[in-house]
Amino acid sequence: MLKGLVEIMDNKKKCVDEALYETQKLQTENQNLVRQLERSESNMQTFLSAISHELRNTLTLLIGSTQLLEQDHPQLSPDKNWHSLRADLLHMQTFLMDLSSFKSIQKISLSKKLCDLNAILQEICRDCQPLFDGIHKRLILLCPKVPVVLYADEKKLSHVFTNLIKNGMEALDTEGTVSLRIRESSEKEASLTGLETIAIEVKDTGSGLSSKQQKKIFEPFYTEKCDGTGLGLPIAQTIVKAHKGIITVASSPGKGTTFTVLLPRLPATSHKKSAHNPT
Repeated sequence: MLKGLVEIMDNKKKCVDEALYETQKLQTENQNLVRQLERSESNMQTFLSAISHELRNTLTLLIGSTQLLEQDHPQLSPDKNWHSLRADLLHMQTFLMDLSSFKSIQKISLSKKLCDLNAILQEICRDCQPLFDGIHKRLILLCPKVPVVLYADEKKLSHVFTNLIKNGMEALDTEGTVSLRIRESSEKEASLTGLETIAIEVKDTGSGLSSKQQKKIFEPFYTEKCDGTGLGLPIAQTIVKAHKGIITVASSPGKGTTFTVLLPRLPATSHKKSAHNPT
């Protein structure tokens, strides 16, 4: 009987040893696969970067050549085919620039400093004002009377809100409004980040988005615009996340769209009074 127990124990030990060996073997294989995938991804990124670089250079030359041709032959300018050619070249150039930004933003590094969110948005609205006629299409900024101080990368945040404003403007039909509003975040919103945050809303009165569009809108290359690249919002989301923030969207067809950006704030800058400043 004792001999039988010893055999059973030996068999169990053998099974355990075999299981441990197989587990270690699988772990090693998994590690090797991960390294291979990383190398493949790195090689693919290098390959794509090289192609993108060459295409951008070629497009720059083509666009320059078309400009010279138009100067030498003004009769080309009214031609609809010539206009379409120029538009297609510029669209491809924009796409490649966005693609380059998207690739570089995956390894984003922030140059943070203390900055006033009010001042950032005021400057952005001044720069974007030419997109609106001020009568049928309006851009409005609602911000507090006191500075809202953030520790952030001012340039990259400007990229985010400029993109959101332009998207809002493009969603308008013949008339409408794009408004920016800085407000206190709700408890529910603050719980999304676990930090004290400030909320910035970018709201348009445009055509709105379906629930399907809202689910896919932050996916790279997803767009329903004929001249869109599908990279603007993914880049904006990456920048916001790098600031430990969140960007959300709320919309319904025919009722406009609201993007809300939640960013960590300095606690000492909490103020609830706001002023209405049309821009």
